[in-house]
Parts: sequence; structure tokens; C-alpha cells
Amino acid sequence: MKKIVKMVLMALLVFNISFPSERDPREEQLTYLIGEKVDNFEITSLDGKKTVKLEELKGKKVFLNFTTTWCPDCIKEKEILGLEYKDKYKDSNIEFIVVFGPYRTDNREKVERYMKENGYTFRPYYDTEDKSLYSQFGVINIPTTLLIDEDGVLEDVNIETGYKNIKYFQTM
Repeated sequence: MKKIVKMVLMALLVFNISFPSERDPREEQLTYLIGEKVDNFEITSLDGKKTVKLEELKGKKVFLNFTTTWCPDCIKEKEILGLEYKDKYKDSNIEFIVVFGPYRTDNREKVERYMKENGYTFRPYYDTEDKSLYSQFGVINIPTTLLIDEDGVLEDVNIETGYKNIKYFQTM
């Protein structure tokens, strides 16, 4: 009997090593895990003209993207978003919240200049000086993109490799 148990355990170990989880292990360091309810948050646009609260977006998916002006993956994401955003997702039930902040060398003026120089038309949001939204989500790598479902539950997350790896966007 002991021999059978050892063989089963060995098979499970080999199977686990051979077929690792597809999820990025860094996701476990975030505040919310997939399937968990996200606490309400509030974020204001870069120009200060619009404030969004998660609780007001109930019934919509929320694309929450933490980004910068300087990281290569972030730049590529914004090139894709800047071109596809209006046309591809205009009829979808999704709110795009692209959040810049005082992350490393970025500041409001640098983000404004970046948006203008690249001709981006999506509305950028800006985290508080104490990075409250960044902290609320436990972000450790930029870019980090979270997809929150219509009920405020974290549906998917992607760290560093671009929003197109989020399953929702692979089906559109």
C-alpha cells in the first residue's frame, strides 16, 4: 500500500512540474486575486474634469491599467490602445481607466506632454501623489492591467506583458 501511495505522490509531483500553472505567480502579490470583490476606489482624470468611482460603474466591465510614459511595454500598450480603443471597443460595455501617476520619473506635466506628443485621445487618469490607487491594488510591476467584471469582481489580471493577454480581449 505504501508503495502505491508513493507512486501516486510521485506521479502528482511530476505532473505538477510538467504542467505548471499558466498564471503569473506575481499575481498572488496583488491585493485582490481573481474572483475576489474589489473595494470601491475613486480616481480623477489628469485634467481634473472627471472623477470615476468603481461603485458608479456597476453593470460595466472596468479595464484598469497602471502605466507610465517611460516603460517599453506601457508605450506599446498605449500605441495599441490609442489606435484601437475608439473603434474596436466603442460598442462594448467596458470603461477604460488608464492610470498614470507619480511613478518614478513621471509627473502630471510629463504625462500631459506625452499624451499631446503622441496624439492620444483617450482620457488619462492620474493617481494621487501618495499613489493611493497603486497601493490599494498592491501593484508591484508596471504595466499592470486588471479587468473587473460588472459586479466589481476581479475577472482577470496581467502583469507586464500587455493587456492583450487578458482573455476578454483575446475573444474580441
